[in-house]
Parts: sequence; structure tokens; C-alpha cells
Amino acid sequence: MLYFNSNNLLALDFENFSFIYGDDNSQKPVVSNISFKLKEGEVLILAGSSGSGKSTLSFAMNGIIPWRQKGLVKGDVKIFGKSIWDYNFSELSKLVGLVKQNPNDQLITFNVKDEIAFGLENLRFPSELIEERVKRVSKLMGINHLLNRDIDQLSGGQKQLVILSSFLVMNPKILILDEPIAFLDQQSESLLLNRLKYLIESKEYPITLVIIEHRLSRVMDIADRLLILNDHGKVSLKGDIKQLFTQNFEDIRKNNIRVPWIIDVFHDFQKQISSMRKFNYPSDFQELIELIPQLETEDLQSLYEIVINKEINPIELQKYEKFDELIEFEDVYIKSLKELKERNNKILPFETDGVLETKNLTFKYPNSGIVALQDLNLRINQGDFIGLVGPNGSGKTTLLYLLANLYEPTSGEIYFNNKNLNEINQFEYAKKIGFIFQNPENMIFRPTLKEELLYGPKNFGLQKGLKDSYITKLLGLVGKEDPQKNPFHLSWGQKRRLNLSSIFIYNPEIILLDEPFIGQDQKTIDSLIETLYIENKRGKTIIISSHDYHLLLKYTKRIIELNKDGTLRDYDISQNYFQKHKNLGPIVLLEKIKAQNELVNNEK
Repeated sequence: MLYFNSNNLLALDFENFSFIYGDDNSQKPVVSNISFKLKEGEVLILAGSSGSGKSTLSFAMNGIIPWRQKGLVKGDVKIFGKSIWDYNFSELSKLVGLVKQNPNDQLITFNVKDEIAFGLENLRFPSELIEERVKRVSKLMGINHLLNRDIDQLSGGQKQLVILSSFLVMNPKILILDEPIAFLDQQSESLLLNRLKYLIESKEYPITLVIIEHRLSRVMDIADRLLILNDHGKVSLKGDIKQLFTQNFEDIRKNNIRVPWIIDVFHDFQKQISSMRKFNYPSDFQELIELIPQLETEDLQSLYEIVINKEINPIELQKYEKFDELIEFEDVYIKSLKELKERNNKILPFETDGVLETKNLTFKYPNSGIVALQDLNLRINQGDFIGLVGPNGSGKTTLLYLLANLYEPTSGEIYFNNKNLNEINQFEYAKKIGFIFQNPENMIFRPTLKEELLYGPKNFGLQKGLKDSYITKLLGLVGKEDPQKNPFHLSWGQKRRLNLSSIFIYNPEIILLDEPFIGQDQKTIDSLIETLYIENKRGKTIIISSHDYHLLLKYTKRIIELNKDGTLRDYDISQNYFQKHKNLGPIVLLEKIKAQNELVNNEK
């Protein structure tokens, strides 16, 4: 990476930093004794479990702590050699920019040009300088053609680039990106990452980047350093990112980090390889592909099986195909599948009536003319486990809202168990549906964790039969938190897990999830998937909307894909969607292994 200061200044210097929210010093610090240094021009990935304190550190970098967030501080944080206590908030916020996870949280105006210029206008910069900076930055980020566009006409990736540009015109020295690709489709994600690489390599902006991210595979190639926090808010690992992955891989995996799948697969392959030869860890997918011609037949077969067992048909879920053992689960109380074997065996895909069906379903947003969905015909059967995919703006969330009866179709019909939703009591239908919103705060209604968990059962008159042990285990899914804690004081990932617990507790027949993997560490994803997988085996119908094709490849059985205009592109009912769309890494890798194996056999 490029260092722009001849003295190679330290951009960030944390010295035994600890922080407690509020004024009760008997509370456990959110982060404890954090020490690390980051040079100007470097790129740091800040990783760790949900609730480990990543956001707290970002607040200390840009002045929210100590100037806007009440709390108890120990140690010090220096920005370019100067303590945060010696800055005022306005001065520090100009120096350090924080781009939040969801771009919609920071968009203020209605027009792209106005949005980028907003901060400079507030600071009363001369109009000529504002005009010049907006043009220069928008060109750098590749969005100069969007300057006259309305914000609501932008894709998710374009919105992120607009927010990024609105910070860059302020000439910050440090920029913090909180899960910048979380809400983006593949095209938007590629657009943003391409611009970040361009920004890092540009000599025009001497910037230091801190990227908070769970999906390391997407950002590690632009990073210099990695800092991992453990569940107790302490530094678990820190150092050069490539060195850590080659020398401390097991330690990284133990910290619930979503490790890049190519390194995860290769690590297991290295342990099983039959030849004496050892290979260097691949730094990207292309290096893994280039390794294949060097492998012997036995090793090719070994690699093939590892990919299948880790990325296509996860071995940790294969045990649930059997109904003979009692299933125990540390996070959530689950009944024995053995008790439900007889009932579930009667539920065979496509031999029962559709539990949900849409006929010519169309939805237009009122007063805007925007068509979200067009003429959609779908049949979803009891026990289906479906992934819902499509680019930003294709109507995925809208479809979930319609199926949950939260929106009313502009035209067309929706049927539940062959009965039109218009003819079904809305209160009774609400008991059948569990909906996990994209923004977890949209479904938090009560002031404590326990009250929030019991909100649904109370509304539906289902509270009497709940056991205390069941309530305790569902609260445990959120983390080791006080049941009387305010839910809004949780991390994004913890709020999401609270949402899930509040749905599972009243046992709906259909579970709809809108981007459930955002903000989640590996352990939570594993726990969530196992829970959903078991609930699916018990007959529940599950639909997951997500941009994370990789996880859908591993866990769902069928895929609904929508076009940008809200029409149906593909509805795979034969479980081979990813065989038809072979651009995902694991599928490409399997095809390369098979081709190499055939080549070796033909040569024999």
C-alpha cells in the first residue's frame, strides 16, 4: 500500500483503551485494554463476533466517544499523535469519517449532487470550491454521470458510493467503513470494491481505511492488517493479514470469523494431502484453480470431497437427514426429530397442495409509479426451503411483505392453503407467519429483552404454555445479556438474533427472512442455519432473501430468482439452480477438478 507521509505517521494509536457504557463502573467493559497501531495509508480489517466491541472502537476513532457517548474511559486513543481528548468533536469528525452499514441511514437529501455537497455547504465552503470538489470526487468514484440523478433512482451500490463520496469531499484522513457490502447485490458489491481499490491506489487521497467486516473473503485482498476482537472485547489476534491466515488459521477460525472459503477448503485439504509436497496458501481463487493441474488423482478426489462436504452439502447438517438420534442444540431448545418422523415422512415435496401460491401478482408503490413486482406466478409447498435472490430493487423484500400480508397486491392474488388471503382472518394468519425484517430495529417494540421475546406470544394468547427453560434458551441465542437490558443497546447482530428468538417462540408455520446473515459472525450463522434446518425438517416452510449466494448454495434447496424489473427470471424446483448458474466459486472449482481428473485418466 502507499504511505503518503514522509515521516510515516501513526494514523491510529490505541493505548490500553477500555470503555464502559454509562456511569456504572461495576459493569464489565465493552472493550478492554485495546492496544494497536495503524500507519497512515494502511488498510485495517476490524473483525470479531457480534457484540465484541467493533462499533465501540469505531466510535472512539471518530469522536463519538468521548464527546457524544456517555461512558467510562480508561487508556487513550491518539489520532495522528494527538489524544482524542485534545480534539473537539467538530475537528475530529472532519478528520475521521464513519460510513455506516446501511447507506439509507446517512442519506439526507434527494439528489446525488446535493448529497455529496451537503457537508461542505454546512461548513460554508465557497460555492466554487464545493463545485470543484464534487466534480473531482464523483469522477474518482466513477459516479459523475449520476450527479443529477434522484437518490431513490440509485442501486444499493450506487448509494454506498454516494455516501463514500460525501465523506471524501471533506478530505478525511481516516475513513471507517462499517460492513460496506452488507446490503449490496453482486454487481453493486463489485462496483464498490473496485472503487475502494482505486481509492487506495490513488495518490490523490492520502487516506487510511478501517473496514469492519464479517465476510473477509470480499475485502482481504485490499487490506494490510487484521485485528480480531474476542467475545470479551479484547484483542485476540492482530498483525499482517496474509501472515495471520497462513500461520494462525485455526486461531482465526476459533474466533467465529467468516473465513474465506478458499482458504478454509485449502486448509482442510493440506491436512489430507497424500503426497509429501506442500503448497502455499492461495491468496485468491485464481491461485487455487492454478493448483489443480499439479495434483495427483487421489488428491483431486480428496479436494473434490472437501468442497462437497464444506460448500455444497455441509457435513455438519448431514446428520439431520437421519431421524434416529436425539438432536441436541446448545443455543436453542429443539424437540427430538425422532418423535416427528412419522408426521414428517408424510410431507413430500410437490405431492401436497401449495401452502403459498401467487397468481399474476403485481405490486406498484402508491404515488410513485414504481413497479416492484410484475405478473408473478409461484407455488410454494409445505416444507420448502427456498432462497430468494435478485439484484437490488428487484422486489425481493416486497414479495416477502406481500406473502406476510403486510402489503396488499395492486393486482393478482395470494393463496394460503388454497384460500385467498382476502378471505382469511388477518389475526389468525399472523400467527402462521414469522417475519424477520431486513432492519432488526423495525421489529423491536418492548423496553427489555424478555418483554420483547414474549411480545408475540402475549399478542397471540400463547404465553401460558411456555416453559421458563425454553425462554432462557431463546434469550441465550442473543448472547450473555441481562434479560432486563434494553434491546436497542444490543449490537446489530444481537438485535437480529433477538428478532429470531421472538419469532421461534410462537412456532409459526412459515418463516420469512429478509437478509438474515447481515452482521452475523460464523457461530451465529451456523446456529441460525441449524435451527432453520431442523424447523424445516419439522415441516416448516422457509424463505430466505439474501445477496449471499454462497450461503444459499450451501443451505437452501430451491431458488427463486427475480429480474431487476420485478419479473420472475427463474424458479428452480429440481434443486439444480447452481448447476445452471455455474459462476459461483465452489461450482467452478468442482468443474475444474472433474475436467482435470478426466484429463489424467485419458492420459493413462
